[in-house]
Amino acid sequence: MANVQAPRKRPALARGAAPAGGADRLPVRAVRRAFDLLALLGSERAPATLSELARHSALPVSTVARLLATLEQCGFVRRDGESRYLPGARLMQVGLASLKTYSLYELAEPHLRRLSEASGETANLAVRVDEENAMYLRQVVSPHSIHHASWLGRMLPLARTAIGHALLGRTDAPGYVARRDTLERDVTAVAAPLRGPGGEIVAAFSITGPSFRIAEKDVARFGRLVLQQARLASGKLGASSAREGT
Repeated sequence: MANVQAPRKRPALARGAAPAGGADRLPVRAVRRAFDLLALLGSERAPATLSELARHSALPVSTVARLLATLEQCGFVRRDGESRYLPGARLMQVGLASLKTYSLYELAEPHLRRLSEASGETANLAVRVDEENAMYLRQVVSPHSIHHASWLGRMLPLARTAIGHALLGRTDAPGYVARRDTLERDVTAVAAPLRGPGGEIVAAFSITGPSFRIAEKDVARFGRLVLQQARLASGKLGASSAREGT
């Protein structure tokens, strides 16, 4: 008589554990999609309608609606009077907590204030976020009624902005970079990089303002100003004087 083997029992899963295979990837995909929506709301997309978010995320409207309902319930998104979606209080709380971990955020404030006071224009601090983009972390806005719009928290293409070129180390001979009418028409920007202890570029300062108010002689003066403050801030970050101007 042939031996009949009893079927092997599959090991029991711990309570709350997901089974191996494709099923355990589904919750992760949902989380990533939710984060992608939050990233859209954290950019210039906010406030945005359901259909706009679905279009920009390339997700079905029904999927976006379910994700937004959960995020709204948890306080990460909110809706205005026209039912457009905006960052919620919980998302702002996370953002503020993240900013506090950047020593650059606090270190930059007096330098930005000096730049704005000396130039009369808006002074900015930006960091690189990936291979193609930068983001403004802090600004001191110009006292003029007509000034460069606030771009705090918005993505900036490295290749199309003065501060992006500074973050890439593509400065002109004096050690700063000046550009007119790049990302925005009728806006002039002058920027210089900040360096860390190893000489690496960790951030950049810039002065931005309407081009009609910034003559060529002002560009040169702003360049000296931003380079001076960038070097002072770099020194506080531990950069050696031999590398600060490169």
